[in-house]
Amino acid sequence: MFGILNLHKPVGPTSRDCVNAVQRLLHPTKVGHAGTLDPLASGVLLVLIGQSVRLTDAIHTLPKQYLGSFELGVTNDSADSESAAIPIPSPPMIQPHQIEQQLPSFMGRIEQTPPKYSAIWIDGKRAHELAREGKEFEIPKREVTVASIELTAFKYPHFELKITCGTGTYIRSIGRDIALALGSDAIMTSLVRTSIGPFLLENACSPDALEDESAIASQLMPSSLGVKHWPQAFPNDETLVRLEQGKRIDQSDFNSSELHSVDFAAALDSSGRLRALIKRIDGQAWRADKCFLLHLG
Repeated sequence: MFGILNLHKPVGPTSRDCVNAVQRLLHPTKVGHAGTLDPLASGVLLVLIGQSVRLTDAIHTLPKQYLGSFELGVTNDSADSESAAIPIPSPPMIQPHQIEQQLPSFMGRIEQTPPKYSAIWIDGKRAHELAREGKEFEIPKREVTVASIELTAFKYPHFELKITCGTGTYIRSIGRDIALALGSDAIMTSLVRTSIGPFLLENACSPDALEDESAIASQLMPSSLGVKHWPQAFPNDETLVRLEQGKRIDQSDFNSSELHSVDFAAALDSSGRLRALIKRIDGQAWRADKCFLLHLG
């Protein structure tokens, strides 16, 4: 079995819980996932089946879209509803136009500090583990990319943001930082991931529908979608065999004009199935970085 399962993760279980449930039905087939969602969050969770687990790094580069809901005038250490909300003294009565004025500052390549209750590694331990142990520590700022951000709902003290961003972005940090910039504070009350690249929430399957291996197989999406954002190459059958053998391939052997100005690409066969990830090794030659053998799927 070789493909990507677009799973609608519910609120409550961890991403690992969802993966383990699929793994039990498919054992001994390898199962992984790309893009962790906290228990509080719901939405698109990509479960990678079989050889698709080798696409994890590539899928992490796909843009992600979220709907995050926030409550103004309260604070806590987790920046979400996992911890009790603590009212701040005399919070300002923020208006929607004030939030909208702040949004451009949170677009592009920005710096943010992840919450202490997060999966960031600090001295060999997860930050949320240190926080629950009452340890004092600082989380360094990190650069993340936010492609777009929009205020989609507002009724004080609640507001909602639609955010398209790159991997590693903490949505609760964005809501909190917007509130802090306006002299208040905020926690995230819900989070829904509505898409990862071409994988959309409206097409995601419910965990309840995955009763057995055949049910999972019927829901699998092609692994080629995981690298749809990569340049595409279309080698013939002979060239595919040479790629599998680890041989050097001349650029002229690929039926693609996309390869002239890039250093990596996805190689697909005549049926559109992903067969290899390839990389440039010198000016006019390529070699397989990873091959996907269909007889092992």
